[in-house]
Amino acid sequence: MGRHRQGRTGIWWRRWWQAGRLGGRAGWLWLVSLWFVALWFAAGGAVGYAQSPGSNGREFLADRMVVTVNGDIITQSDLVWFLAFDPDVNLVSISEADLQRVLTAKIDLLLLAQEAARFPLANLTAEEVAAAKQRLIKRFPSEAAFRERLESVGLDAETFERLIRERLQVEKYISFRFQTFVLVTDDDVLEYYATRVRPALAASGTVTPETPNDEQRALITEILSRERAEREQRQWLEAARRRADLVPIAPYARAVIGGQESRGAATPEAGPPPAP
Repeated sequence: MGRHRQGRTGIWWRRWWQAGRLGGRAGWLWLVSLWFVALWFAAGGAVGYAQSPGSNGREFLADRMVVTVNGDIITQSDLVWFLAFDPDVNLVSISEADLQRVLTAKIDLLLLAQEAARFPLANLTAEEVAAAKQRLIKRFPSEAAFRERLESVGLDAETFERLIRERLQVEKYISFRFQTFVLVTDDDVLEYYATRVRPALAASGTVTPETPNDEQRALITEILSRERAEREQRQWLEAARRRADLVPIAPYARAVIGGQESRGAATPEAGPPPAP
């Protein structure tokens, strides 16, 4: 009987944990979205020409500058490339709202990339780059469909490789800057278990012990570490936006930049980001 009850407890625990991970907090979903945004980061200026979907490679407009962030340029190709990496986006009918949505995330990413450039990070391996490419390609029906989609927006293999490497460097910085120094104590774990886990399991009719087992301790530590890293990252980005020199160039960028400026107006004397 004891083993049976423990087995049921384990099942309910895993279900509760999966629900927490899949339901997620806004910060966790924000980090997931940042992972995809990072794929299209292109540091350093305009990129030439974009191509029309279904145009067999015809160039349809010169790339246009959208905004500058501390002197670095974000172009319309940067935004279209991000949308191309999302299989759910119809590239034939990209709206101004789509561009504004990704521009907001792009600005945050560029601020992170500018900060990452100040730190020496470990060199990327060929295996890391190859694995990142495969993770992205698997989101599409086939590799051929993925390659065709990249060609439709004028994204060649060399640029794709660069974007992947830049994304991985930003990931390394995020890990170093916001995750490495997070501290979770045993008291933190016990409090989370008593106030969050036990009530949730009790509501499902599961009998739980007063203290967590080793598996639960490890999962709670992971949850708390992630939440604290997300909070640190959000706070850093809020301060970085307030300090940033944001200059809109494309008309649709003005609403985005206006929102950034209005958020910073409440606390104009933002200090430097917290030290790692």
